[in-house]
Amino acid sequence: MRDLVEIAADFPAEPDWLWLGWFWEPVGLLNRRARLAEVAADAGGKLACLATPFAKVCGGPGQAADAAMIWMDRAAAAGFLPLAPAYLAFEAGRDVPEPEKVLRYADLVIVPPVPSWQRSACVWRTVCLALRDQKPVYVLDGGADADA
Repeated sequence: MRDLVEIAADFPAEPDWLWLGWFWEPVGLLNRRARLAEVAADAGGKLACLATPFAKVCGGPGQAADAAMIWMDRAAAAGFLPLAPAYLAFEAGRDVPEPEKVLRYADLVIVPPVPSWQRSACVWRTVCLALRDQKPVYVLDGGADADA
């Protein structure tokens, strides 16, 4: 028989934010409706992975990189260092972001309210990898309950 911890780590292949909330909000690792200032208070001195959509859902790699850069700038202005796999992939000329490389060093994940984030495979993968590794995830206010 599978226990709850094992089930919680068996992430659906497609984004299912309601399911994620059921398992991960009660343990405090998934924080929806977060405000950037609150995240900054928790993230001071830490490296954050900024989970944003990439090419297929955000109008192409260029627009995806622009959206990621805007949120990287906002996070830096709030007082913490963010890295966005979507931005790094675009700058490196890659077709697919590699969030696992950023997550090796990141202490937490931030999901900004970028259009189409709820359907993004890149955002979903980044969040699931972070939770699997017991890293906190903050979904910024502005769309957290769109699918819930």
